[in-house]
Amino acid sequence: MSKNIRNSGLKYIEKIYNNRLKILYADNIMSADNFSEDVKKSLSAKRKFLLPKYFYDSNGSALFEKICNTKEYYPTRTEKFILRKYSDDISKYNPDINIIVELGSGSSVKTSFLLKSFLKTKPEINYIPVDVSDVIISGSENLIKKLKNLSVLGIISNYEEGLKIIAKKIKEKKLIIFLGSSIGNFTIEQAKTFLNILRKNMGENDLLLIGFDMLKNEKILTDAYNDRKKITAAFNLNILKRINRELNGDFNLNKFEHNAFFNKQKSRIEMHLVSKENQAVNIKNINLKIEFKKGETIHTENSYKFTDTLIKKIAGSAKLKTIKIWKDEKKYFSLVLFRKSKNSNSLN
Repeated sequence: MSKNIRNSGLKYIEKIYNNRLKILYADNIMSADNFSEDVKKSLSAKRKFLLPKYFYDSNGSALFEKICNTKEYYPTRTEKFILRKYSDDISKYNPDINIIVELGSGSSVKTSFLLKSFLKTKPEINYIPVDVSDVIISGSENLIKKLKNLSVLGIISNYEEGLKIIAKKIKEKKLIIFLGSSIGNFTIEQAKTFLNILRKNMGENDLLLIGFDMLKNEKILTDAYNDRKKITAAFNLNILKRINRELNGDFNLNKFEHNAFFNKQKSRIEMHLVSKENQAVNIKNINLKIEFKKGETIHTENSYKFTDTLIKKIAGSAKLKTIKIWKDEKKYFSLVLFRKSKNSNSLN
Protein backbone atom coordinates (compact mmCIF):
# COMPACT_ATOMS: atom_id res chain seq x y z
CA MET A 1 0.00 0.00 0.00
CA SER A 2 1.35 3.45 -0.94
CA LYS A 3 0.23 6.96 -0.11
CA ASN A 4 1.50 10.48 -0.79
CA ILE A 5 2.20 12.57 2.30
CA ARG A 6 3.04 16.23 2.86
CA ASN A 7 4.27 17.19 6.32
CA SER A 8 5.29 20.80 7.02
CA GLY A 9 6.62 21.24 3.50
CA LEU A 10 8.28 17.81 3.35
CA LYS A 11 6.88 15.55 0.63
CA TYR A 12 7.33 11.80 0.48
CA ILE A 13 5.60 8.61 -0.60
CA GLU A 14 5.02 6.02 2.11
CA LYS A 15 4.92 2.36 1.13
CA ILE A 16 3.87 -0.22 3.72
CA TYR A 17 5.42 -3.65 3.15
CA ASN A 18 4.08 -5.27 6.31
CA ASN A 19 3.36 -4.36 9.94
CA ARG A 20 7.10 -4.17 10.72
CA LEU A 21 8.46 -2.52 7.59
CA LYS A 22 7.61 0.85 6.01
CA ILE A 23 9.65 2.72 3.41
CA LEU A 24 9.42 6.48 2.79
CA TYR A 25 10.55 7.77 -0.60
CA ALA A 26 11.47 11.43 -0.17
CA ASP A 27 10.42 13.86 -2.88
CA ASN A 28 14.03 14.77 -3.65
CA ILE A 29 14.63 11.14 -4.65
CA MET A 30 11.35 10.58 -6.47
CA SER A 31 11.47 13.72 -8.59
CA ALA A 32 15.08 14.25 -9.60
CA ASP A 33 18.12 12.39 -10.88
CA ASN A 34 21.11 14.68 -10.58
CA PHE A 35 23.65 12.27 -12.07
CA SER A 36 23.82 13.91 -15.51
CA GLU A 37 23.89 17.42 -14.03
CA ASP A 38 26.65 16.54 -11.56
CA VAL A 39 28.76 14.75 -14.19
CA LYS A 40 28.55 17.72 -16.57
CA LYS A 41 29.49 20.18 -13.85
CA SER A 42 32.35 18.15 -12.38
CA LEU A 43 33.97 17.11 -15.66
CA SER A 44 33.76 20.69 -16.95
CA ALA A 45 35.72 21.99 -13.96
CA LYS A 46 39.31 23.20 -14.35
CA ARG A 47 40.39 20.33 -12.11
CA LYS A 48 38.13 17.47 -13.17
CA PHE A 49 36.42 15.41 -10.50
CA LEU A 50 33.49 13.05 -9.97
CA LEU A 51 31.39 12.69 -6.82
CA PRO A 52 32.11 9.40 -4.99
CA LYS A 53 28.42 8.79 -4.26
CA TYR A 54 28.10 7.76 -7.91
CA PHE A 55 30.44 4.79 -7.43
CA TYR A 56 27.55 2.79 -6.06
CA ASP A 57 25.52 1.45 -8.94
CA SER A 58 24.81 -2.30 -8.70
CA ASN A 59 28.22 -3.26 -10.10
CA GLY A 60 30.05 -0.69 -7.97
CA SER A 61 28.29 -1.91 -4.82
CA ALA A 62 29.25 -5.52 -5.63
CA LEU A 63 32.87 -4.48 -6.18
CA PHE A 64 32.93 -2.59 -2.89
CA GLU A 65 31.75 -5.72 -1.08
CA LYS A 66 34.74 -7.54 -2.62
CA ILE A 67 37.08 -4.72 -1.55
CA CYS A 68 35.91 -5.16 2.04
CA ASN A 69 37.05 -8.79 1.91
CA THR A 70 40.55 -8.08 0.59
CA LYS A 71 43.53 -8.58 2.88
CA GLU A 72 44.64 -4.97 2.49
CA TYR A 73 41.35 -3.18 3.21
CA TYR A 74 41.25 -3.01 7.02
CA PRO A 75 38.50 -0.38 7.77
CA THR A 76 35.41 -2.58 7.41
CA ARG A 77 36.70 -5.60 9.31
CA THR A 78 38.22 -3.37 12.02
CA GLU A 79 34.96 -1.52 12.56
CA LYS A 80 33.12 -4.87 12.61
CA PHE A 81 35.54 -6.06 15.29
CA ILE A 82 34.84 -2.99 17.44
CA LEU A 83 31.08 -3.37 17.02
CA ARG A 84 31.18 -7.08 17.75
CA LYS A 85 33.28 -6.53 20.88
CA TYR A 86 31.69 -3.37 22.26
CA SER A 87 28.05 -3.30 21.10
CA ASP A 88 26.84 -4.37 24.54
CA ASP A 89 28.84 -1.52 26.09
CA ILE A 90 27.49 0.95 23.52
CA SER A 91 23.94 -0.11 24.36
CA LYS A 92 24.65 0.50 28.08
CA TYR A 93 25.48 4.12 27.26
CA ASN A 94 22.03 4.40 25.65
CA PRO A 95 19.78 2.77 28.29
CA ASP A 96 16.64 4.78 27.53
CA ILE A 97 16.86 4.73 23.72
CA ASN A 98 14.55 2.57 21.61
CA ILE A 99 15.11 4.31 18.27
CA ILE A 100 18.26 3.94 16.17
CA VAL A 101 18.74 6.09 13.07
CA GLU A 102 21.47 5.16 10.61
CA LEU A 103 22.78 7.44 7.86
CA GLY A 104 24.18 5.73 4.77
CA SER A 105 23.05 2.36 6.06
CA GLY A 106 23.47 0.36 2.84
CA SER A 107 22.65 -3.26 3.62
CA SER A 108 22.92 -2.65 7.42
CA VAL A 109 25.22 -5.66 7.97
CA LYS A 110 27.47 -4.05 10.61
CA THR A 111 24.49 -2.44 12.31
CA SER A 112 23.06 -5.85 13.18
CA PHE A 113 25.63 -6.17 16.00
CA LEU A 114 24.26 -3.01 17.63
CA LEU A 115 20.63 -3.93 17.09
CA LYS A 116 21.12 -7.36 18.69
CA SER A 117 22.75 -5.78 21.74
CA PHE A 118 19.98 -3.22 22.17
CA LEU A 119 17.35 -5.94 21.88
CA LYS A 120 18.92 -7.90 24.75
CA THR A 121 17.58 -5.36 27.24
CA LYS A 122 14.62 -3.82 25.40
CA PRO A 123 11.33 -5.38 24.32
CA GLU A 124 11.38 -3.54 20.98
CA ILE A 125 13.69 -1.42 18.83
CA ASN A 126 12.69 0.90 15.99
CA TYR A 127 15.37 1.16 13.32
CA ILE A 128 15.37 4.02 10.79
CA PRO A 129 17.93 3.55 7.99
CA VAL A 130 18.48 6.51 5.63
CA ASP A 131 20.14 5.99 2.27
CA VAL A 132 19.90 7.24 -1.31
CA SER A 133 19.82 3.62 -2.51
CA ASP A 134 16.89 1.22 -2.34
CA VAL A 135 19.32 -1.43 -1.05
CA ILE A 136 17.86 -0.54 2.35
CA ILE A 137 14.71 -2.46 1.39
CA SER A 138 16.42 -5.84 1.03
CA GLY A 139 18.67 -5.07 4.00
CA SER A 140 15.65 -4.22 6.16
CA GLU A 141 13.78 -7.33 5.05
CA ASN A 142 16.74 -9.47 6.11
CA LEU A 143 16.95 -7.73 9.48
CA ILE A 144 13.31 -8.19 10.43
CA LYS A 145 13.56 -11.89 9.51
CA LYS A 146 16.47 -12.32 11.91
CA LEU A 147 15.36 -9.97 14.70
CA LYS A 148 11.78 -10.60 15.81
CA ASN A 149 11.32 -7.48 17.94
CA LEU A 150 12.65 -5.06 15.35
CA SER A 151 10.53 -2.62 13.35
CA VAL A 152 11.95 -0.66 10.42
CA LEU A 153 11.02 2.71 8.95
CA GLY A 154 13.37 3.11 5.97
CA ILE A 155 13.88 6.48 4.29
CA ILE A 156 15.20 6.66 0.74
CA SER A 157 16.60 10.16 0.67
CA ASN A 158 19.72 12.26 0.95
CA TYR A 159 20.90 12.74 4.53
CA GLU A 160 19.64 16.26 5.10
CA GLU A 161 16.13 15.60 3.79
CA GLY A 162 15.98 12.33 5.73
CA LEU A 163 17.01 14.07 8.95
CA LYS A 164 14.32 16.71 8.45
CA ILE A 165 11.67 14.02 8.00
CA ILE A 166 12.87 12.23 11.15
CA ALA A 167 12.92 15.47 13.17
CA LYS A 168 9.27 16.10 12.20
CA LYS A 169 8.03 12.53 12.72
CA ILE A 170 10.08 11.31 15.70
CA LYS A 171 10.08 13.23 18.99
CA GLU A 172 11.47 10.47 21.25
CA LYS A 173 15.15 10.27 22.22
CA LYS A 174 17.22 8.45 19.59
CA LEU A 175 20.71 7.30 18.71
CA ILE A 176 21.97 8.46 15.30
CA ILE A 177 24.82 6.41 13.81
CA PHE A 178 27.15 7.16 10.89
CA LEU A 179 29.50 4.20 10.37
CA GLY A 180 32.19 3.17 7.91
CA SER A 181 34.25 6.35 8.32
CA SER A 182 32.00 7.81 5.65
CA ILE A 183 32.67 11.17 7.26
CA GLY A 184 36.18 10.84 5.81
CA ASN A 185 34.78 11.32 2.30
CA PHE A 186 33.98 14.94 3.14
CA THR A 187 36.56 17.69 3.14
CA ILE A 188 37.24 19.03 6.63
CA GLU A 189 35.01 22.06 5.98
CA GLN A 190 32.28 19.82 4.56
CA ALA A 191 32.54 17.58 7.62
CA LYS A 192 32.08 20.59 9.90
CA THR A 193 29.02 21.68 7.88
CA PHE A 194 27.61 18.15 7.96
CA LEU A 195 28.00 17.86 11.74
CA ASN A 196 26.28 21.21 12.18
CA ILE A 197 23.37 19.93 10.05
CA LEU A 198 23.26 16.81 12.22
CA ARG A 199 23.24 18.85 15.42
CA LYS A 200 20.49 21.11 14.09
CA ASN A 201 18.28 18.06 13.49
CA MET A 202 19.09 16.32 16.78
CA GLY A 203 16.79 16.46 19.75
CA GLU A 204 18.28 17.87 22.96
CA ASN A 205 18.80 14.36 24.39
CA ASP A 206 19.76 12.54 21.20
CA LEU A 207 23.15 10.84 20.93
CA LEU A 208 25.40 10.47 17.89
CA LEU A 209 27.81 7.59 17.10
CA ILE A 210 30.37 8.16 14.30
CA GLY A 211 33.10 5.92 12.89
CA PHE A 212 36.52 7.50 12.19
CA ASP A 213 39.40 5.88 10.32
CA MET A 214 42.50 6.94 12.23
CA LEU A 215 45.88 8.12 10.93
CA LYS A 216 48.43 5.29 10.78
CA ASN A 217 51.44 3.92 8.90
CA GLU A 218 51.44 5.28 5.34
CA LYS A 219 52.04 1.87 3.72
CA ILE A 220 49.02 0.39 5.49
CA LEU A 221 46.94 3.30 4.22
CA THR A 222 48.11 3.15 0.60
CA ASP A 223 47.92 -0.65 0.41
CA ALA A 224 44.27 -0.49 1.53
CA TYR A 225 43.42 1.42 -1.67
CA ASN A 226 45.80 -0.47 -3.98
CA ASP A 227 44.97 -4.13 -3.35
CA ARG A 228 46.96 -6.76 -5.21
CA LYS A 229 43.88 -8.15 -6.97
CA LYS A 230 43.16 -4.65 -8.33
CA ILE A 231 39.54 -4.74 -7.19
CA THR A 232 39.78 -1.12 -6.01
CA ALA A 233 41.10 -0.17 -9.45
CA ALA A 234 38.07 -1.84 -11.06
CA PHE A 235 35.80 -0.07 -8.57
CA ASN A 236 37.33 3.31 -9.46
CA LEU A 237 37.11 2.70 -13.22
CA ASN A 238 33.52 1.49 -12.90
CA ILE A 239 32.31 5.07 -12.56
CA LEU A 240 33.40 5.64 -16.17
CA LYS A 241 31.49 2.52 -17.19
CA ARG A 242 28.42 3.98 -15.52
CA ILE A 243 28.79 7.24 -17.46
CA ASN A 244 29.14 5.27 -20.71
CA ARG A 245 26.03 3.20 -19.95
CA GLU A 246 23.71 5.83 -18.49
CA LEU A 247 24.82 8.97 -20.30
CA ASN A 248 25.98 7.49 -23.62
CA GLY A 249 29.66 8.29 -23.07
CA ASP A 250 32.59 6.85 -24.97
CA PHE A 251 35.27 6.57 -22.28
CA ASN A 252 37.86 3.94 -23.25
CA LEU A 253 38.72 2.41 -19.89
CA ASN A 254 42.00 1.06 -21.24
CA LYS A 255 43.17 4.67 -21.62
CA PHE A 256 42.74 5.43 -17.90
CA GLU A 257 44.40 3.96 -14.84
CA HIS A 258 43.69 3.95 -11.12
CA ASN A 259 45.94 5.96 -8.82
CA ALA A 260 45.51 6.15 -5.04
CA PHE A 261 48.05 7.81 -2.75
CA PHE A 262 48.34 9.39 0.68
CA ASN A 263 48.40 13.19 0.71
CA LYS A 264 50.37 13.76 3.91
CA GLN A 265 49.74 17.51 4.02
CA LYS A 266 45.95 17.03 3.96
CA SER A 267 45.96 13.73 5.91
CA ARG A 268 43.89 11.93 3.30
CA ILE A 269 43.97 9.17 0.74
CA GLU A 270 43.15 10.55 -2.72
CA MET A 271 41.79 8.41 -5.52
CA HIS A 272 42.21 9.54 -9.11
CA LEU A 273 41.72 8.21 -12.65
CA VAL A 274 44.74 9.14 -14.75
CA SER A 275 44.61 9.66 -18.50
CA LYS A 276 47.37 7.58 -20.12
CA GLU A 277 47.48 9.76 -23.24
CA ASN A 278 46.11 12.90 -24.86
CA GLN A 279 42.53 12.09 -25.75
CA ALA A 280 38.99 13.39 -26.22
CA VAL A 281 35.83 11.92 -24.70
CA ASN A 282 32.23 12.57 -25.77
CA ILE A 283 29.23 12.18 -23.48
CA LYS A 284 26.29 12.51 -25.84
CA ASN A 285 23.38 12.71 -23.42
CA ILE A 286 24.77 15.84 -21.78
CA ASN A 287 26.30 17.28 -24.96
CA LEU A 288 29.80 17.36 -23.46
CA LYS A 289 33.16 16.89 -25.15
CA ILE A 290 36.14 16.68 -22.80
CA GLU A 291 39.81 17.02 -23.69
CA PHE A 292 42.36 15.18 -21.56
CA LYS A 293 46.10 15.69 -21.56
CA LYS A 294 48.40 12.77 -20.81
CA GLY A 295 48.75 12.51 -17.03
CA GLU A 296 45.66 14.62 -16.33
CA THR A 297 43.44 13.17 -13.64
CA ILE A 298 39.82 12.90 -12.59
CA HIS A 299 39.71 13.19 -8.79
CA THR A 300 37.13 10.61 -7.66
CA GLU A 301 37.40 10.32 -3.87
CA ASN A 302 39.03 11.56 -0.67
CA SER A 303 39.28 9.51 2.48
CA TYR A 304 40.52 11.58 5.40
CA LYS A 305 42.44 9.88 8.20
CA PHE A 306 41.79 11.32 11.64
CA THR A 307 43.62 12.06 14.85
CA ASP A 308 41.96 12.74 18.20
CA THR A 309 42.89 16.40 17.72
CA LEU A 310 41.18 16.59 14.32
CA ILE A 311 38.07 14.86 15.68
CA LYS A 312 38.00 17.39 18.51
CA LYS A 313 38.29 20.24 16.01
CA ILE A 314 35.41 19.22 13.75
CA ALA A 315 33.17 18.10 16.61
CA GLY A 316 33.85 21.31 18.51
CA SER A 317 32.79 23.35 15.49
CA ALA A 318 29.36 21.74 15.81
CA LYS A 319 29.27 21.99 19.62
CA LEU A 320 29.33 18.23 20.08
CA LYS A 321 30.80 16.75 23.26
CA THR A 322 32.39 13.31 23.47
CA ILE A 323 30.84 10.82 25.87
CA LYS A 324 32.90 7.72 25.06
CA ILE A 325 35.44 6.41 22.51
CA TRP A 326 35.83 2.75 21.49
CA LYS A 327 38.96 1.64 19.60
CA ASP A 328 40.52 -1.59 18.37
CA GLU A 329 43.80 -2.78 19.92
CA LYS A 330 45.93 -1.30 17.12
CA LYS A 331 44.00 1.98 17.29
CA TYR A 332 43.30 1.81 13.57
CA PHE A 333 39.68 2.89 13.97
CA SER A 334 37.50 4.77 16.48
CA LEU A 335 33.80 4.79 17.26
CA VAL A 336 32.97 8.03 19.04
CA LEU A 337 29.74 8.73 20.93
CA PHE A 338 28.69 12.40 21.08
CA ARG A 339 25.95 14.48 22.61
CA LYS A 340 25.05 18.12 22.18
CA SER A 341 27.12 20.56 24.22
CA LYS A 342 26.61 24.20 25.11
CA ASN A 343 30.39 24.62 24.99
CA SER A 344 32.58 24.67 21.90
CA ASN A 345 34.98 21.96 23.09
CA SER A 346 34.04 18.37 22.23
CA LEU A 347 36.74 16.28 23.94
CA ASN A 348 37.63 16.47 27.61
